[in-house]
Amino acid sequence: MSPLPALAFLTRLPLPFRKDIALEDIARSQLWFPAVGLLIGAILVGIDRLAGRALPDPSVDVIIVVALAAITGALHLDGLADAADGLIGGHTPARRLEIMRDVHAGTYAIVAVVCVLALKWGGLAALPANVRGETLLLVPCLARFAMLVAIAGFPYARPEGVGAGFHERAWPVATVIGAATALTASIALLGPGGLYPVAAAIAVALLCGVTATRLAGGMTGDLYGATVEIAEAALVLFIAAFANKTWIDAWLLR
Repeated sequence: MSPLPALAFLTRLPLPFRKDIALEDIARSQLWFPAVGLLIGAILVGIDRLAGRALPDPSVDVIIVVALAAITGALHLDGLADAADGLIGGHTPARRLEIMRDVHAGTYAIVAVVCVLALKWGGLAALPANVRGETLLLVPCLARFAMLVAIAGFPYARPEGVGAGFHERAWPVATVIGAATALTASIALLGPGGLYPVAAAIAVALLCGVTATRLAGGMTGDLYGATVEIAEAALVLFIAAFANKTWIDAWLLR
């Protein structure tokens, strides 16, 4: 399966074939999601190096957060916003799913997006220099692996929808290959300590999946996006905390 549908879906890179890709093709290509995350991370590393030549660290951290949203077209932030409005604003599973379909952003959506962006900025500001590049490269990969875990591990809440085909095709091939990609990249960049962020990504996916199943009866496309955003924020903070304790260090690039 070609990685191009995954690349077109997960990024807003200028790709001439974008309009010709069907959702079924994207669902079949989800085994490439963590690999596309590595590409996104590589772009972030490049931006970080260029911006760091002219700007102080706090400004560069903000640029990285904005660049990540721009590269993905705020796809996952939109899912986070809808998920926050639905899960917090509704009182029954049916009502929560109904609210998530509303295109208008409520207070919970705005607060959730602001909080996640702020947590990412705070995590970047706390990163030791010796693992900064590794973190920028790895976190988008692991966050998209977390999405694969949530897709495969929990039921889809609606009888149909954008994400229904993803759930049907997630296990076993896509999830196993995605896990191999995430684990290989993490260990290559961080050595044995790379097992920690992989475990953290799985934990975030399980937490999001359990919460979504309890409140909405399962996952949705919006909740897949929310999983990515929550995982990115959590993983930057997690790696920063472990690196500051010297429990994680650079391996391949040191």
